[in-house]
Amino acid sequence: MRITYIIIPLLLIGGCSGINVSSAPFKEWAPPEYYKTNTLEDGSTSFIRSKKPDFAEPLTLALLLDIALKNNPTTRQAWQDSRAKQAILRQEQSQLFPKVTVGADGTREKSVDTAQSGNINDLKYGPSGKAELLLFDFGGRDAEIETAYQDMISSGFQFNQSLQDLILDVKKNYYGLYSATSTLEAAESDVVDAKASFEAAAIRFQVGLVSKLDQLQAEASYDDSLYNLEEAKYNLNTARSDLSTTLGYSADTKIEIVNPGNDVPTDIDKQDVTEMIDEALLIKPDIQAARADLKSKEAAVQDAKSSLWPHVNLGGTMGQNWYKYYNEKKPRNDDYAYTGYLSLQWDVFDGFYNMNKKYEAQAEESAQRAKLIELELEASADVWAKFYNYIASVSKLKYSEAFLKSSKASYDLAFEGYGAGLKNILDLLQAQSTLSEARAKFLTSRKDLFVSVAELAHATGTLKVSVIQEPEE
Repeated sequence: MRITYIIIPLLLIGGCSGINVSSAPFKEWAPPEYYKTNTLEDGSTSFIRSKKPDFAEPLTLALLLDIALKNNPTTRQAWQDSRAKQAILRQEQSQLFPKVTVGADGTREKSVDTAQSGNINDLKYGPSGKAELLLFDFGGRDAEIETAYQDMISSGFQFNQSLQDLILDVKKNYYGLYSATSTLEAAESDVVDAKASFEAAAIRFQVGLVSKLDQLQAEASYDDSLYNLEEAKYNLNTARSDLSTTLGYSADTKIEIVNPGNDVPTDIDKQDVTEMIDEALLIKPDIQAARADLKSKEAAVQDAKSSLWPHVNLGGTMGQNWYKYYNEKKPRNDDYAYTGYLSLQWDVFDGFYNMNKKYEAQAEESAQRAKLIELELEASADVWAKFYNYIASVSKLKYSEAFLKSSKASYDLAFEGYGAGLKNILDLLQAQSTLSEARAKFLTSRKDLFVSVAELAHATGTLKVSVIQEPEE
């Protein structure tokens, strides 16, 4: 009966572990019948579906940033990695303390010895302990702690970089959604203008003032405006999903935003781009992380060098033995023992393992130094490009405003002139196309200016959480 109790669980375990691959390379794999996807409390099988926010009012940029910083999984990954590096540092710091091990054992001995002292039937048991401390290892222990310390410093800066990256993404997607909304409104205005031109051409054709060609050309322009309207609707939905996922929610989350104001910093061009590059090289989190990585590699070289030399340890052991006898004879009493020692351990020859370990560490240090130089070059180029992109964006917005104003006046005159018979259909359609282009350039340049400010702050490493305006209560 007991055998049955043992065999049945084994068979069940064996059956559960019997998972097969697909029967053919062109057939879909089916999970085993007993497998069930874990279901969340709300009945959902997806983490993002378990979060169903309800934004009753349009969100400001400050609120969007606050939501993203609390909800986006990217920064959480970097934060957990930093916590892991902290735990590794504490592991390495444990070498500064003695290692203490305690244990206990028991031995039952039973034998028959008729030739000598008779039967033996006893039990020996008791605790034992050992303590050992590394006294000296030519800097290896300190180097291992320093390596872990610099790794933690690096992970902290990488976490800060992930925050700045997220802030930039939120801002870009926020301005992208604003631009897409405005572009949709502009596309609707284009449809109104194209329809007005088409209706004007149709009326003039009906009364015999123009040929059928005028009506067809205006109709083609109207159809093209409808096509562009659908494209604008698609871009708006895409922009809204981009912002939703950046906030850490499903792409189909309904989000409305408060449009940005008209106040855009225009005094950045008064700063010296050289000073901005110098600032970026000092405070950018990814560069500071790379510097910490270099120090970690330098400590790893010292650690590898220490492996070529002896290690000195101080330690001691102690133990207690108790005896229990099951016969009348008692050959010995309870006892205890303790020892103290000073040991030296030196791998005199290991097949050149530690020597090559040192060469490996030195090569990695040189590679990290080259990587740091590369990052500094990239940072200087990034600041330079983002600075002059901002300068250009300021001018482009100024000129696009003038272009929109003049093209609107041109279209109004062309429309009036066409109705009066002073302009032909080509003049009207050209003015209409120019006005549509002017609207698009104005909206694009306005978005680009907002984004260029955020990208310049990101390039210089000043796009920090601490400078985000707190949402109003």
